[in-house]
Amino acid sequence: MSMRTDWPVAALDPVRRLRVLAAAVPGAVVRERLMDAPFDAVWSVAGDLEGGVPRFEPLVARARILWRHGDRLTLETTSPMRRRSRFDVELGTGWCLMQEQGRRYLVGMAAEPDPDDPRRTRFAHLEGVPRVLGRLAVPIVDLAVRNDLRGIERLARRAAARRGG
Repeated sequence: MSMRTDWPVAALDPVRRLRVLAAAVPGAVVRERLMDAPFDAVWSVAGDLEGGVPRFEPLVARARILWRHGDRLTLETTSPMRRRSRFDVELGTGWCLMQEQGRRYLVGMAAEPDPDDPRRTRFAHLEGVPRVLGRLAVPIVDLAVRNDLRGIERLARRAAARRGG
């Protein structure tokens, strides 16, 4: 008996990967936005977990990487009310998936250059409570995701302007 090695491969871009994840997680909200900033500027904000996230996420006063090995890391966040949370994170260029230890909360960000205009970026942001009862929080989580998207784009536009792009 021989194994087939000619199976088709389906590759998903980061934004589509995040959409698939959102569809599989009860209580997840995913929103997409075409941002008026180049990919490098957008990802310099979103992908900077320690410096960028506290600037656009009002529930994070501080973020600190505790451990890193390749694209895997442990992130500790502190809220303005001093509540600490630890997240297991997968971080790569244009991709970030963070799951709070204990599976209490899930955060994802995905970005890619707009194929029609390199001065713009397709960005998706996911947040949610990965449990059946998490669906009750969807309206509040949706507001938070929309707010984060506005903040990321505002900061990315500033970063692009400083770089002259």
